[in-house]
Amino acid sequence: MNRFMFGFSISILSSLLWPVLPSTPVYIASGVVGLIVLKRTPVIAGVLLAVGWVSLFVQLLLVDEPPNSVQNIIVRGEIIALVGSNGDWLSMDIRQSNLKSAIFLPKVLRLSWKQAPKLAIGEQWEWVVKPKPITSVLNQGGYNQQRSFLSRHIVMKGSVKSGIKLKEAQSLRSKIVKKLKPELANFAHGDLMLALLLGDKSLIDSERWRSLRVSGSGHLIAISGLHLSVVTTWVFFLSLFLLTRFKPSLSRKNILIAGLFSAVAAIFYAYLAGFSLPTQRALIMLLLLLTMGLTKRFSSPWERLLYALFFILLFDPLACMSAGFWLSFSALGIIFLSLSQWTRRESAQEADTGPLLNVKNKLAMFWSVQWRLSLGLGLIQALLFGGISAYGLLFNLVLVPWFSLVVIPVSFLCFLIWAGGHVLFMELPQIFTLVDLSLVPMSLGFGLIESLPGAWIRVSGQTIACLIFFMLGLLMFRVSQQRWRLVSISLCMPLVLSVLFGPLMPPQNEWRLHLLDVGQGLSAVIEKSGKALIYDTGAAYGTNFSYAERVILPFLRFRGLDSVDYLVLSHSDNDHAGGAKLLMDSFPYARVITDMPEYSQLDCRPKSLLWQGLKLEILAPMIPEDGNNGSCVLRVSDGKHQLMLSGDIEKEAEVLLLDSQQTLLSEVLVVPHHGSRTSSTAAFINRVSPQLVLFPAGFNNRYGFPKTDVVERYLSTGAQVLVTGSEGQISVLFHHDERRASTYRGDLAPFWYNSLFRFGENNNTE
Repeated sequence: MNRFMFGFSISILSSLLWPVLPSTPVYIASGVVGLIVLKRTPVIAGVLLAVGWVSLFVQLLLVDEPPNSVQNIIVRGEIIALVGSNGDWLSMDIRQSNLKSAIFLPKVLRLSWKQAPKLAIGEQWEWVVKPKPITSVLNQGGYNQQRSFLSRHIVMKGSVKSGIKLKEAQSLRSKIVKKLKPELANFAHGDLMLALLLGDKSLIDSERWRSLRVSGSGHLIAISGLHLSVVTTWVFFLSLFLLTRFKPSLSRKNILIAGLFSAVAAIFYAYLAGFSLPTQRALIMLLLLLTMGLTKRFSSPWERLLYALFFILLFDPLACMSAGFWLSFSALGIIFLSLSQWTRRESAQEADTGPLLNVKNKLAMFWSVQWRLSLGLGLIQALLFGGISAYGLLFNLVLVPWFSLVVIPVSFLCFLIWAGGHVLFMELPQIFTLVDLSLVPMSLGFGLIESLPGAWIRVSGQTIACLIFFMLGLLMFRVSQQRWRLVSISLCMPLVLSVLFGPLMPPQNEWRLHLLDVGQGLSAVIEKSGKALIYDTGAAYGTNFSYAERVILPFLRFRGLDSVDYLVLSHSDNDHAGGAKLLMDSFPYARVITDMPEYSQLDCRPKSLLWQGLKLEILAPMIPEDGNNGSCVLRVSDGKHQLMLSGDIEKEAEVLLLDSQQTLLSEVLVVPHHGSRTSSTAAFINRVSPQLVLFPAGFNNRYGFPKTDVVERYLSTGAQVLVTGSEGQISVLFHHDERRASTYRGDLAPFWYNSLFRFGENNNTE
């Protein structure tokens, strides 16, 4: 094993856990020392050079950030993907071209354009853009958009103010997309066919995505290592068969020619997929393994895997941030482990050349690889996506071979026939009927799986941790010596105990507040004894976006909270109640407390309720009222700790609360109206007397919340202040005499890629 590559690769992977990246002097010194000790201590050299490389790479990627003083910038680039639309807004990814570094380090921007003209992949435009950093909402269980953007080299978001087309789409791929997309749209499975052939998923609707997720088969339609490997294998063996039949050779000449043909086919397929970053990584890995296999330079499968890992991370050290990277290399590891074990087993048995036994052995080997792949990737999917497709194992056991043997080769062959027809001025769209028919088993499987109960099993964060330890324990058990077997068994025990006795429940006298990061809006979850109370839902925009779906539901699943007893909707503003319908559908037995007539089961007149040993006091309003001052004010207490959630009340409602002579003293306060100057009067602050003040305000929001003078007003009382836009999710633990606050960026996931990326900040002073 190459010790330098091992040290380099392990260090790059460990960067996922670094709190910060080294400064420029540190990583330069690290690189210099690494070169000096390269021959003497290759592992240490690999570690030091990896530290320098990942730090330099990120700095080069982010070096062109616009300053905060810039309002609009001019951007030139090529449209590489039309991401989707929501209402009047169209989202697209563009590869920036007006940068000197664009040649050796392409940078991608995610732009949104309101009422955009008709656009096509491959077109080159010049846009006037209002820049925004890639900083995004961060919550447990939720989608980490910051990390995803960095893994795809997306360094900036922005909204388009105007644009001028510079060039029409001229590449061969863009012409193919333009011609083929409307033809495939006429087929029942045209959306899947377009994704399989060209990596374009724009025809796939939300229902189809749901089917792919529930069945655990989304990886089958995303052009990746599987697809490139299948095409490469088919082309290699067909080429070798034809060469052997028509031009036999006793040397390895035909094998090398067949390998060359298969490499060209893989490169062409990657080109059709647009050379996206995941496809580039898969192509590099495949070509490297193909080269090493043909030259017989390396005999160990694990050494080949290490070389592939090293070159991928050398090419792009941020590749390890993507889920596809872990799925690809996990699949390769499972395949290598299975094949190496099978080879050892066969070599230990007597040689038997009987054809029937050979066929039986090959089928047994195929089954061995398939069940390990399905089970292993299913567990990895649970770790990455917070759930397991209950029937995904069986589904993939059938579909993976079907795609490998039928769907992918037929799709590629039909495409070549269609393209050849165009060269000869013949229209042959009907040829794709074969591909459409080959996908019928997949769609039938979708219908069957969705009709069965428990198609998608949510996995809590506690269960995910148990699964991680269990997988490490199994791996250590298989490869370690006898004296380490006890350690491996102990790693498996948390999952075993969780299955036998159920997940660990928190102490009865412990409860938590989770103020979720939902941008410029409000949503809070109170957790007690495995039950939940939700206060407000965040906003919903258009038909495709809701913070209830993107943040609240994933968070509840991560925490293992399957039961919501109360849903409190403070008032009707979209940023507080936009996800109400979705949450009510998801938790039909939850009691709804609100003055919104379409949802109300219990009004917001002052009253007290008892829930899980906590006292819930609805303090206001005295009479129903529209607007901010009609917000439902909730106070929660356990006898020692108090929490107040105040919605969007303003000065007038604060005065009424003060006049009501109710107990307002609260240790923790979720401030009124996101920190606006219309709220948080000095008299209100003094009466509540909070020790911990939480501002539900989105990062870089257009209102400039929370206002600096309002924050200072709370700080002057000695209170601790936290803002969701800066901290991400804020969780507060109440236990006996203890109160402990933790934040996503500071405590739950304090990694460098979760930090705030600041530029183009809003300086609105209201």
